[in-house]
Amino acid sequence: MIKLLDDLCLLDGLSEAEPYTACLFMAEGAALLPEPDLMDIWVELDEGGKPLSAVKVDSKRITLLCPGLPGMEMLFFITKLAESGIKSIACGEGALPVLKSLFPGRAEELSLMRCSKPAETEEPGFEIKVNENLDGTFELLWNAGEEGEAPSRELWMLKIKRGIAKGQTTVLTVEVDGKAVSTATIRGRTKSAGAISSVATLPEYRRRGYASALTAACSKILFDEHRESRLVPANEKVQKLYERLGFAQTGKCYILHLDEKEETK
Repeated sequence: MIKLLDDLCLLDGLSEAEPYTACLFMAEGAALLPEPDLMDIWVELDEGGKPLSAVKVDSKRITLLCPGLPGMEMLFFITKLAESGIKSIACGEGALPVLKSLFPGRAEELSLMRCSKPAETEEPGFEIKVNENLDGTFELLWNAGEEGEAPSRELWMLKIKRGIAKGQTTVLTVEVDGKAVSTATIRGRTKSAGAISSVATLPEYRRRGYASALTAACSKILFDEHRESRLVPANEKVQKLYERLGFAQTGKCYILHLDEKEETK
């Protein structure tokens, strides 16, 4: 059976295999449970009510949370969703082969990274602020060009503020002359891990150590909560930055671009 997420506990059984994705689902679910009409996460349950997999459905992307191979019902569900104009499917290593057989697009490989201690960095010579009011954060993220196409500002603010209120989300920023110029977010927490995402700095303020210090601050918060830090670097250059902070590669995840053909060698 596939149904809309109505209980965050359903995600617990899926969190150990794919902690980063599970953290993102936890934050999204916590924010939207009070608004079931807005909920965009669906779960697949077996006959005993045990969760087998879950999908988050955006206007252009499906994100699959699945410890291994998704069930036939979930595969059929994803296939029907893809017919509505979905451009990409994000998934883990276990689900990739069967999804590629159904959707022969280009597979983009990304590294999953983890850190089980506070990231290693020098004491910053600037203040890091916990930004609960989100002053300037939305504008910063999309002016920095790190987040792709901007979503509805109102919906984004709703999700993040509800995540903050429920202890799922923490937004950190660095300000210069009262203006937010760099940010990083703990976007979701499970019992054992937290996902660090949305690390961005305005172009004119880069190379000042802001992103490193913010990432380290996020990892310190999670360490103090007895959680590991998980993240996905955007590219190899960023991955090396995280490695210098003490993060290590722990696996791979993938984005299947349905409108692009796989390059032949």
